[in-house]
Amino acid sequence: MSIVMVLFASALAQQEIQPPVFFAANEELKAYLIEAGENNPALHMRYDQWQAALERIPQAMSLDDPMLTYGQFLQSDMNRMKIVVAQKFPWFGTVRARRDKAAAQAEAALSRFYSMRNQVFADVKRRYFEYTFLGESIRLSAAQIEYLEFTEEIVRSKYSLALAKEDELLRVQIELTTVQDKLDSLNRVRPALSALLAETLGLAAGDDSLPWPMQASFPPGPPSSESVLATIRQANPDLSALGYLIESDAKQVELARMKGYPDFTLGIDYTSISAPRQIRPDRPFPASLHAGQRLLTGTSAGPVGTLIDLYALGNSDEPISYRSGGRDNVMFSLRINVPIWRKRVKAGIKEAQLMERAAEHEKHRKELSLGSAAQMALFGMDDALRRFNLYEESLLPKAQQTYESLQSAYGTGDTSADFLDLLDSVRQLLDFELEQIRAARDLQIAAADLELLLGRPWNEGIE
Repeated sequence: MSIVMVLFASALAQQEIQPPVFFAANEELKAYLIEAGENNPALHMRYDQWQAALERIPQAMSLDDPMLTYGQFLQSDMNRMKIVVAQKFPWFGTVRARRDKAAAQAEAALSRFYSMRNQVFADVKRRYFEYTFLGESIRLSAAQIEYLEFTEEIVRSKYSLALAKEDELLRVQIELTTVQDKLDSLNRVRPALSALLAETLGLAAGDDSLPWPMQASFPPGPPSSESVLATIRQANPDLSALGYLIESDAKQVELARMKGYPDFTLGIDYTSISAPRQIRPDRPFPASLHAGQRLLTGTSAGPVGTLIDLYALGNSDEPISYRSGGRDNVMFSLRINVPIWRKRVKAGIKEAQLMERAAEHEKHRKELSLGSAAQMALFGMDDALRRFNLYEESLLPKAQQTYESLQSAYGTGDTSADFLDLLDSVRQLLDFELEQIRAARDLQIAAADLELLLGRPWNEGIE
């Protein structure tokens, strides 16, 4: 089954799967997120681990295999055979506790799947906007080269008329070469950033780079800090996974206590016993010989004695039965192990309790870590938006106006226009434009980090 069906279906194999909810700044990014959900191997790994955890539940609910024992007497006066069938039963409630522990571990695996899914989406966004920043940097560097080339033409024209100094022409050429070298370096970075984005999408890096990203819209403004922290405690999948592990450890404590109670083994023993032996005499018995003698000599004790002698003589060759066999035996057995080594039981309980406490401490540590990370993400969004608006509304218009004013004055031969000021205005204009797109990138990445911490966009039911 395709993993994308797992991501966007509401149910799968009787286990409810929460469909992902995420913010996509444009349709291209949305397509990338879906592609990453379908192809990313880390997500497939977590999905298979969750499926494996589900398979542990029926194993935990199963009893031990019954034991079948067969025995044959090798030396015995009788031909005997013995069969024993035994089934071990744990103490009452043990199977239920094992089932609940396995179910909690499966829920933890599902939460880790959600966490990995959110992590993959966040990585896609980070690398997508880093790639966007590279494209915008290349575009702005190319625009600065056009500014410098235009400035060089002005300086060259004035130099040909002896209205400009040679060092002015050399300075603008040096600046032009520097910016061209920067542009070449940025172009060489493109295959590497494209490969990083392709890796997150689960694609092999090819010879051709991914296309430059489309224009992206800004995410909505974040909610209050209190709402963010409350949502993290409620919805963050990492915290949910730790909560299920604590539940699993609690069941382990219960199982450790049950080690102090006996297990029962019920069995049925069947013993086959041979039938009574019958031996046919190989010679006449003396009593039969005496009966024949009396009949021949007519010395039997009257008519009754004659009849008795005739009966004895007639049965002289009948087999004789010996009580060496009899009916088969069937026995019901109950065996109980006696857990008398109490130190071992107490140590197992203490170990399980300490593991449960350790998991609780880990969850508390994770809550603190996620809370501080959320504060940093909120600060990052606020600071990036502030910087973007600063350049958009104030610094960039003034830098553009300064450049145009100096260029016009220098081109018309105004003696008050200094060439170094003109060159510096070109450089400052590019720096401001780069800072603006850097602020836009920082805003998008901080928003992706906040969405990762929340486990969903903050405009989905969060005030």
